Amino acid sequence: MLEDERLAGGGGTGPAPDVPLRKLPAAERNVIRVGRILDAAGQLVAERDYAKVTTSHVALRAGVSPGVLYQFFADKREIMRALAARNLDRYLARVEDAVRSGGLDDWLATADAAVDLFVAMCREDPGFLVVRFGDVADVHLLDANGDNDSHLAGRLAALLAAEHGDRPGLPTERSLVIAIKVADALVKHAFSVHPQGDQAIIQHAKELIRMHLELAGRDGVDRPSGPGAG
Repeated sequence: MLEDERLAGGGGTGPAPDVPLRKLPAAERNVIRVGRILDAAGQLVAERDYAKVTTSHVALRAGVSPGVLYQFFADKREIMRALAARNLDRYLARVEDAVRSGGLDDWLATADAAVDLFVAMCREDPGFLVVRFGDVADVHLLDANGDNDSHLAGRLAALLAAEHGDRPGLPTERSLVIAIKVADALVKHAFSVHPQGDQAIIQHAKELIRMHLELAGRDGVDRPSGPGAG
């Protein structure tokens, strides 16, 4: 019965409301099922603590059987990894769209836009606010060789280099990691103060990040320090 449900089409993963799932091609059915599982996982983690969410809860919310869920994901951590990766791709797509729109004069404006887009996604999707890029499950969820913030920083650095590579003072991955950690901490605080994010705290975060990125190279933040630094 679950597989015969008619879909309302949420999160960009469903077909027209009147199309029965069983009548769609197998590949499309699988894309829809995976999307529904990820949507359900995000909703549940937003409603409960991550530790209290089980694969059975996710399957029930997604409207699929546990057997169908296990066709795609071995466990809850794999679901969170896929959700974090989807969040990252959706976020970076928005940042890239903003950059390519031509409305951003320099990389500092891009940094401002990156914070604004992050906040907008937190407001739109409670699951994104909680899961973000995976730290709720594991700080190494996106990359076994580095933390999730470092992975995001690398992607952002590549995007900035592609768009603003000919401009002086472009931030390195190292300074972007610090900026991301500042933004993450202050945005979380902003949403703990107000359900839509306290705008004064968000603005303060943007100003701090601008100051950090402007000063990072000059003050040596981009150069490793401490024992073993060369």
